[in-house]
Amino acid sequence: MHGRVFTIEKKCTACNKCIEVCPVDMANRVYSSLDRKRRIAVNSKYCISCGACIKACDHGARDYTDDTGRFFMDLAMGDSIHLLVAPAAKVNFSDLPRLLGWLKSMGVANIYDVSFGADISTWAYLKARQELSLSSVIAQPCPSVVNFCERYMPELLPSLAPIQSPLICMAIYLRLEKQLEGKIAFLSPCIAKTDEIGDQNTGKLVSYNITFDKLKRKLAEMHVQLDQYPETGFDGMQPGIGYVYSRPGGLGETIRVTNKDLWIRQIDSVRRVYPYLKEYYQRQTKQLPVPDIVDILNCTGGCNCGTGTEQKIPMDDIDYKTNIYKKEQLANQVTEKDHGTIYKIEQYFDSCLDWHDYRREYSSKKIENSRFTDEDLDDVFYKLRKNTVESRNRNCHACGYGSCKRLAQAVKLGINMADSCIEYERSGLLHDTLTPLLNHAGLESALEQAMWMYHTNQLTNLAILMLDVDDFKLVNDSFGHDVGDEALKAVAGSISKNISSNDSAGRWGGDEFMVILPNTALEGAQKIAKAIKHSVKTSNVLPRGEHFTTSIGIAIAQHVDNALTIFQRVDSALYEAKKHKKSKSRSNK
Repeated sequence: MHGRVFTIEKKCTACNKCIEVCPVDMANRVYSSLDRKRRIAVNSKYCISCGACIKACDHGARDYTDDTGRFFMDLAMGDSIHLLVAPAAKVNFSDLPRLLGWLKSMGVANIYDVSFGADISTWAYLKARQELSLSSVIAQPCPSVVNFCERYMPELLPSLAPIQSPLICMAIYLRLEKQLEGKIAFLSPCIAKTDEIGDQNTGKLVSYNITFDKLKRKLAEMHVQLDQYPETGFDGMQPGIGYVYSRPGGLGETIRVTNKDLWIRQIDSVRRVYPYLKEYYQRQTKQLPVPDIVDILNCTGGCNCGTGTEQKIPMDDIDYKTNIYKKEQLANQVTEKDHGTIYKIEQYFDSCLDWHDYRREYSSKKIENSRFTDEDLDDVFYKLRKNTVESRNRNCHACGYGSCKRLAQAVKLGINMADSCIEYERSGLLHDTLTPLLNHAGLESALEQAMWMYHTNQLTNLAILMLDVDDFKLVNDSFGHDVGDEALKAVAGSISKNISSNDSAGRWGGDEFMVILPNTALEGAQKIAKAIKHSVKTSNVLPRGEHFTTSIGIAIAQHVDNALTIFQRVDSALYEAKKHKKSKSRSNK
């Protein structure tokens, strides 16, 4: 059972674009599918139905559910269903009147323009602002914004406009003023409207969310030819300029018909909206000026390019058509008088409606531990082979998070995997599979580089350590290879914590390790070797409190050395160290 937005697994390439555009931390979970490929699933608990991932996915791997199928099924069963149409339909359907005609032929009862509900919302905003003495409100026709505030920033709920969305205002008006009976469906540009109509705070007056995109798919599936159906208009009263609500700044345009001096902040797009909400709250807490009204929409281009649309309409075409309609409605509805602006539809609302009927409340649905906050990430960075400050701050964006720290947090929380890091993947060619250190090939490359730097006088000294586990076969035979692996990891950990970010270390093979120490003389190399040996001996890896030890050989580079000769010398030094330890052990018996 998937949520509102979901992944089509076979299409997912785990390209991480969905993670990159998602405004919340925990909504995407990376996993390994049965075919051992990385996939990215949606966690519906955290998803706010913003739809950004659907738009970003080039592979068609993200989709969503709406109520289109259920709507047509109930319609076929003879249910009485009225349809409310979002203003954005006028630019998303080139032949909207004939589409409405077809829907009527399918059994839809009355069809209403939600632009009228937008006019009610604007009027009610202004009434609430005056009567409740609201200094600043965040507009809420956008359910993704409401979802975000209720789940992640409930401290913003008092700032959300205490008025229902245009859709719900329209439904309330029809139920209260026109005594409309039967079910109500919404022809919608928005995936998240399904969340809104199912919310107890909206009265559950609407039964279906039918998105433009899914309806168009239905038309294609049924091979409907709209030119065969009569043109049908909307039922009910003619709206004011509420139609402009569907474009960014549309709410502000409707408010400024009669209130030209309000400070209205217009903001749209997922990338801008959710960071702005955090900024808005910070300004509130610091008692800094904030706008009178925040006209905020989740989608770039507003509802006309909503998550449930094809999102392919040129913005200039939208504005051109909208501006013509707005001009016509202003001519019909607005009269300028010496004492102010007369807006006919607001006069009608003043005489017939009570704004309190259109009030909206909100419920905190705060999700605890929903953000990346854990700062103790050393173990995860070790797993990611990020053992230097530089490697922990690549921030290349390939993983989708934009920072190495955020990826590490996701890995620690179990919602992502180490191989999401492109540097981790690349370094796998030169890194050991058991430990986060270099492998044999990586060590050869590092040693060649170090010798070149030494011979070109970029290094004053160069020390090489070679070490192995004493009697490692006995460790495996006595405790098992799984414990032996833990012993090797302990050696790698002991090496890592006793060398600097300028040093290199790796597993040469089996239980043998090499450490390359640039600008380190004999005394410094001996000190590091001693620290590593002590750390290994006290590692407490073996059962029953037993311990194991290491032998270490040291070679200091000479100008006659090359990579092969210094390796031969340090290998001989390790052999002598082990020989000396065995000789000493026999003499102590």
